[in-house]
Amino acid sequence: MSKILDKMMDFMKLNDEEEYDLDEVEEEIAIAQEADVKPIKSYSNKRNNSKVVNIHTNIQMEVIVIHPESYDEAQDICDHIKSKRPVVINLENMERDIAQRIMDFISGSCYSLNGNLQRITNNIFIIAPENVDIAGDFKEELKTSGIILPWKSE
Repeated sequence: MSKILDKMMDFMKLNDEEEYDLDEVEEEIAIAQEADVKPIKSYSNKRNNSKVVNIHTNIQMEVIVIHPESYDEAQDICDHIKSKRPVVINLENMERDIAQRIMDFISGSCYSLNGNLQRITNNIFIIAPENVDIAGDFKEELKTSGIILPWKSE
């Protein structure tokens, strides 16, 4: 009679041994899952727009000063910007038409590389890549600092 009762209990799932066994299996699965937990790396498609530069880096920032003599040097200037180096361009001794062509090429490249182009004087410009921020107005800063500018007309 005991066998019939056990079969009925098994059929109705009222057997304590089976419930106990299921609890043990669930605990073992939970423990196994905890052991296999690995941190998920997060990747973001957002571009980092921060222009803050760590001053404690070992890499030294270098500003390139260029006096181009021909239109062919425009590509070299853009290569410096691509390499994340600020460039100062002096076009004072160039023909106006060639200087205009150089600036057209450089300004287009600067825009496509998310750089910043700012005029210092009529024929001197500074171009900063996206990792360098140009703050303020150079003419005003130079006037207030007392530096005598050779191109200053007073």
